[in-house]
Amino acid sequence: MPRFSETLREHAQYPSNQGALSEHDLVGKASLNGNPPFVTIYLSVNDDVVAKAGFEAAGCGVTTAICSVTTELLEGKTLDDCESLNVEQVCDSLDGVPADKRHCVHVVLKALSNAVDKN
Repeated sequence: MPRFSETLREHAQYPSNQGALSEHDLVGKASLNGNPPFVTIYLSVNDDVVAKAGFEAAGCGVTTAICSVTTELLEGKTLDDCESLNVEQVCDSLDGVPADKRHCVHVVLKALSNAVDKN
């Protein structure tokens, strides 16, 4: 059984929504206690609904994959729905994340929480 799912590998190699949004309403950053991965989430919001999400990440390919799938999950969701996004939902969307890489999910969700908390 491969260490990384095909879905995770696809998101790592061909990430969706990578890059800063030139026009964004909310931005959140997070890291692992000042160490990589470093993640920035950008949200463009219209009437409390995420119209577009983008990200920048400095870290491993798993971090990139997590950011990619997370931004896909956010678009079209209310900010309240975004706040309720959890580790299991993200991991399930990637068909699994190895236990030793789950900390990357927590960093991405912290960046998201930091963005939404600014609302």
